[in-house]
Amino acid sequence: MTKIEQHREYLDEVYSDVSNGLPEELAEYGATLRQFTFSESEEGIWAEAVIDLPGKQDPWVRRRLIIPAEGPDKDAWFTAMLFSSGTTEDLDTR
Repeated sequence: MTKIEQHREYLDEVYSDVSNGLPEELAEYGATLRQFTFSESEEGIWAEAVIDLPGKQDPWVRRRLIIPAEGPDKDAWFTAMLFSSGTTEDLDTR
């Protein structure tokens, strides 16, 4: 069983929270969420958002480790909130 399969319920909640909340936050920057996916490595599970920015031809990709190899260390809603708020904070510095 893969890490993603093992944590499917948790990831479904993260996906739902990010997919429902982040697009609204990105709209304030004129940006749009093109894709939100998960991948895994020996370090754990990564979330990746592909974001289209106004005036930019190439999308911006934000990738963060959301579940360490040892397993989740935060509630799923909190993980989603951290990912989304970190994304908008990064946009503020761009």
